[in-house]
Amino acid sequence: MYRYFHQTNAEGIIEEESVGLHDCRADRMSLQKGMLSFYFSDGFYVMRNDSAGRKVFYTEEAQAEFPLLYSDADDITIYVFTEENEKTIREEYTVDDFINLINEKSYSLEFLYSYIGYQTFKFDCWLWFDEEPYHKECELIISAGKVFYRWNTMHEE
Repeated sequence: MYRYFHQTNAEGIIEEESVGLHDCRADRMSLQKGMLSFYFSDGFYVMRNDSAGRKVFYTEEAQAEFPLLYSDADDITIYVFTEENEKTIREEYTVDDFINLINEKSYSLEFLYSYIGYQTFKFDCWLWFDEEPYHKECELIISAGKVFYRWNTMHEE
């Protein structure tokens, strides 16, 4: 159980505290009872604004949870991109297959850019693995109205 918690709504972000997943790697995933979870053993960034300005913190082990809007499989779209003969090939993965890559094959998912829209979170990521070409680009589109971030400790950068 985590001690600290932050929620981001997909309808709009004007908050004193925000979480950033940029350059953070999830090394485990789960999908249970309509909740898609990413686990970050090295944590993620938390930004706080106060009268002294903006401060950046880094958590230790942490988790991001997305309560899906409708059904498990239909609320998540995953594309993995491969280059072949100077062409980019987009392959769609099922949620179960993608979770298997992360959990069973020891791949990790590095979050690069995030886009938040109405009931939608879109992430551009790199999928890292131990063989050439060592990473592939991927895109996650998650239908959720909010995301919950959880962690126990954090340290100022």
